[in-house]
Amino acid sequence: MPESDAKKAVLHKCLLGKGDARAIVVEATGLVELLRQIHNLSFVATAALGRLVMASMMMAAQEKGGRARVTLKIEGDGPLGEIVADAERAGSVRGYVSKPWVELPLSEEGKWDVSAGVGKKGYLTVIKDVGLKEPVVSRVPLISGEIAEDIAYYYVKSEQMPTAVMLGVLQRPSLGVISAGGVMVQLMPGADEAFAEMLEELLKKHGSVSRLAESSQSPRDILETIFDGIDKKWLDSLTFEFGCRCSRKLAEALLLSTSEGEEANDVIEVRCHFCNRVYSFSRDEIKKLKGGE
Repeated sequence: MPESDAKKAVLHKCLLGKGDARAIVVEATGLVELLRQIHNLSFVATAALGRLVMASMMMAAQEKGGRARVTLKIEGDGPLGEIVADAERAGSVRGYVSKPWVELPLSEEGKWDVSAGVGKKGYLTVIKDVGLKEPVVSRVPLISGEIAEDIAYYYVKSEQMPTAVMLGVLQRPSLGVISAGGVMVQLMPGADEAFAEMLEELLKKHGSVSRLAESSQSPRDILETIFDGIDKKWLDSLTFEFGCRCSRKLAEALLLSTSEGEEANDVIEVRCHFCNRVYSFSRDEIKKLKGGE
């Protein structure tokens, strides 16, 4: 596999049974590892951002139109601070953690303690830009800080759609991200209740999606393993890769809104939160931007 392909996330969608449920799976090991490197993330920050980025891709994949975009922002009371993921259905995704260096002890289950890093009090904001005059913005309280449960709660609360979400990032010291995967299952209106209960039991049986991603040959294999014996109608597939929309012009626009006192500096640097790219402006450039001589 070319190195560039190894850093891409692959997503598949299918209908389960007689169309009573929709399932989405994403494998994003290389992409999450790339984000870890770009932002120099701690283990718990990698797990948190990886989960949110995979959720954003699965949500963007459900929107119509190639330029549709879904932005997820978590503002919890945990030490990681704000966490943001931004995915375009066309195949671009990015994200950041406000305090990427924060590290925490493992949870009682021996896992990276994402809930403690995110916090259990706060909000999840979902912004959907599907080409209308204004984006659709929804905001729901966090219920666990584990991210998967918070995304599922958003769907029930804001879209009245029963949804199950599994997100996982497996890491090992000195090796980085070993696997990263996500699964989302949504019941369609009028879904058979017994079928829904069966799907729920199967998801519980296969609790670790990161372990499934590690052992599977392809993302499809993850759903084949979880829902073995259930008919599947495979739909479209998508690929996502890291991409940032920042530019020098956007940095210039930001400078135009800064205070006058900053003009005394010989050089002002504007750093993009999403990709860490730095745009430098000299004092003369700043004066020209602000209409000076």
